[in-house]
Amino acid sequence: MLIGIYILNEESVNTNLKNVNSQYIIKSKWKTKDMGLDVTTLGPLAKTLKTEYPNLVAGYYRFNPVTNVVSAGDNHFKENIAIGDTTFVNMYGLPLLYGNKNRAFDNNNSAVITETLAQKLYGKKNVIGQRISIQTTVNNESQDYTVSAVLKDIPYNSVFNLVGDNYGVFVPSEGNRYYQTGDGADNWSQLFEVGMVALKKGITPKDLKTPLKQILAKYTPETIQKNLEVQLAPVKSYYSGSSSVQKMITTLSIVAAFILLMAIINFVNINIGISSYRLKEIGLRKVFGSARKQLITQFITEALMLTFFAAIISLILYELLRPIFENILNTTFEPFWKFSIDKFLLLFSLVSGIGFLSGIYPAFILSASNVLLAVKGKIDSAKGGLALRKTLLVIQFTLTIIVFISALFVSKQISYVFNKDLGYNKNQLMVISAFPKQWDSSGVKKMENIKSGLEQFSFVKDASISFEVPNRKPPNAIDLLPVGSNINQPIFIAGTIADKDYAATFGLHMEAGSFFNRDGATIPGQLVLNESAAKALGYTSKSAIGKQIKWVSANTILTVSGVVKDFNYSSLQEKIEPVAFTNFEDAQAYRFLTLKLNTSNMANAIKEVKEKWKSLSPNAPFDYTFMDQEFQSLYKSELQLKSATDIAAILNLVIVLMGIFGVVAFTLAKRSKEISIRKVLGADVKNIIFLFIKDYAWLILIANIIAWPLAYTAVNQWLQSYAYRIDQNVMPCLFAECFVFATALIFITLQCLRVAIANPVDNLRSE
Repeated sequence: MLIGIYILNEESVNTNLKNVNSQYIIKSKWKTKDMGLDVTTLGPLAKTLKTEYPNLVAGYYRFNPVTNVVSAGDNHFKENIAIGDTTFVNMYGLPLLYGNKNRAFDNNNSAVITETLAQKLYGKKNVIGQRISIQTTVNNESQDYTVSAVLKDIPYNSVFNLVGDNYGVFVPSEGNRYYQTGDGADNWSQLFEVGMVALKKGITPKDLKTPLKQILAKYTPETIQKNLEVQLAPVKSYYSGSSSVQKMITTLSIVAAFILLMAIINFVNINIGISSYRLKEIGLRKVFGSARKQLITQFITEALMLTFFAAIISLILYELLRPIFENILNTTFEPFWKFSIDKFLLLFSLVSGIGFLSGIYPAFILSASNVLLAVKGKIDSAKGGLALRKTLLVIQFTLTIIVFISALFVSKQISYVFNKDLGYNKNQLMVISAFPKQWDSSGVKKMENIKSGLEQFSFVKDASISFEVPNRKPPNAIDLLPVGSNINQPIFIAGTIADKDYAATFGLHMEAGSFFNRDGATIPGQLVLNESAAKALGYTSKSAIGKQIKWVSANTILTVSGVVKDFNYSSLQEKIEPVAFTNFEDAQAYRFLTLKLNTSNMANAIKEVKEKWKSLSPNAPFDYTFMDQEFQSLYKSELQLKSATDIAAILNLVIVLMGIFGVVAFTLAKRSKEISIRKVLGADVKNIIFLFIKDYAWLILIANIIAWPLAYTAVNQWLQSYAYRIDQNVMPCLFAECFVFATALIFITLQCLRVAIANPVDNLRSE
């Protein structure tokens, strides 16, 4: 139920949108790597499609995702803001708590905010007509808006949150003053606009292939036309189609299937195992006229009843375990009494299907018993011999060992990730959102003053202002061309902005030169490369120092001041690629202020930094995190997967022990006289227990022979998604084999002990 509800929630997150089957996201496939992002597109493209092909496109929505301070009176909060078209509420049929759904924006000075932000700013949700202020990046100015609608909170995994986190504010792009250069929605050089379109009824993405080519040919330069392939991705499945989410859904689906399959096998084994207790009942029923059809119906009904009782218990456990799994999977599980009719029907179908599958095989075996032998209680009368039950047990052992080995490798890879030398030191790095974002010379000076003020603390070892921190690959690329080299075409390299203290703060190692000019006055026009970038431009680390590089699109000559050793700026799933740093004093843009702390009293340090921040930047929220937390968030899906596989391994082990109970119970009942005769002839308890252990040791060995290659293949495929990964070896497989073997044998020994020490006379004197 927990896995099922999780998958249903993930798969259906966008299905409630209006005309969802006609809604598409405009994606970009760039032939030249790092020229742009795949999830964004050209600023004017969506609008142009609607304007020039109204017979194909019904509507459009574009937005530019930013993060800044949103204020109401003395309340200041860091919020994600979508600067975009005013069409989205009506286009997607988003539910409003307050406001006109057909005209959510009254004018260009109107804003739509979510219910959560309304509550944070004003302590209530009905805030129509209230004023909010959004900090811009220009001259420390703010832009005021009047709230014209309050939107119901959008799910965290909605298509609207595909760039960044949840958005709390939606404001018009027309008339927006957030950037000094104006909004890029109508600029064909703007490659980072999120674009969406709604197609007319009966129109498919194939119908837009030619129009898209015509628009690119008409409005864009040749470089974009040669490198860009526009693709339309359906909104309905976009979120669940993302790789990390799809991996989690697939993994959990397999886990659920394994658990249910093992439970069904157990039910079959245990039913057949205890059949000796019911054979006389079956025989007598047949003597008194019961038809086989009636017996089959009886056993299937019993299986269904047991399954429905289990479902009732599951509903109780579902409620008890909801908070735990919400934390593990970072989602919300609705209470079962709030399930929709569709979910109740799915649950009913699942329970009925499991009950029927569980009961059908025992029903046919037991109902086929010979009447005479059944009346005597002869266990051999049950068809489907011991070989079948041992085969089922081998399947269970195989599944358990596969999950166990997978869980060990997942744990090992995650340990490797968290212990690998990343090329920078993430310990005690406090990352503060650098507000106010005033991207001009005055703003740069103001942020440097804030940095200097915080550096006065004895526990602040270093501090740095930057546009990025090592939690993702820098999304923007700059086109660089070495001056005087044989390279004819610009090389696109991920570019970011940092100050001269970045390397010292993050503990980066300089291969050659310096990270800008750390001591003394700033030298304008400097560039810092990582090793991969220097190599891509045709230099070694040492030979790159002092070389001139042309930034083609900016028509600027830069001089390489230093080469920094390659470091992992993102998840280990991504290979380290070229990165170039420009000085933030030249670029005059920033997003983070990072402090390298050196203290054993972190709580006191946070308190003092917060108080100092309030005095230095009184109208900006103190929003911070730590780099190790940022690093951990990069591997959220991996940590969830580890928790899921750990739980699955434990559950599967418990279930396989229950399976052993069924088969061993059957075997002990069948061989009770043999055991008694062996005891009479001198066999001791140790010999009898060894007799059974020998049988099941072979089953576990066969299961390992089957499981190892399957587990290796599954784990190897999972590891391929990591650029940096562990080497697979035999040790986790051996550990899984030994653990399952030891656990199973202890369980078998305890079960056999009761029969082995029993008085043999009791078994030999009864027929």
